[in-house]
Amino acid sequence: MDKPIANQIAQLEAVLQRLTQHHEHLLGLMRRQREALRTADEKAVSDLSRQENAVVQQITEQEKRRLELVASLTSALQPGAERSLKMREVAELLPEPARGRLLVLRAQLRERIESVKEQSSVTRRATQALMSHMQGLVQSLGQASTRGAGYDRPGQRQSALPAIGTINLTA
Repeated sequence: MDKPIANQIAQLEAVLQRLTQHHEHLLGLMRRQREALRTADEKAVSDLSRQENAVVQQITEQEKRRLELVASLTSALQPGAERSLKMREVAELLPEPARGRLLVLRAQLRERIESVKEQSSVTRRATQALMSHMQGLVQSLGQASTRGAGYDRPGQRQSALPAIGTINLTA
């Protein structure tokens, strides 16, 4: 294997390791955010959301670099290819031990991505449950605040409750 390809493989391995680390960090932030949602800690949820956004930006940058490296390796390994190969396909064209290292790093990254997807689903459901709970509280408070608060004639309570307008907080 020539030196430029070996260099690109080393760079791709480093990118895959960074992507795995970023996804692991993101997973930790999502777990902390779920706990903050459980305790309704608005400040923590907001801070963790900002941190998540920063990690997602880092993942985006690393993913762009990964795609560039895979495209470059495709050109080196299969000149004239009509499309960029997938990372697995590139790895399978390489000799050992590079093939094995790339396939292991790819599998680790895919595992972290799946964990992030699962945790994201849990967080989304927790957020929806909190929003439903908050809407119920707002409705209960609205109903409680109108009972007995109005009078028809001096000294006599209203016989019917006034109409109440509500706000949909999920829109």
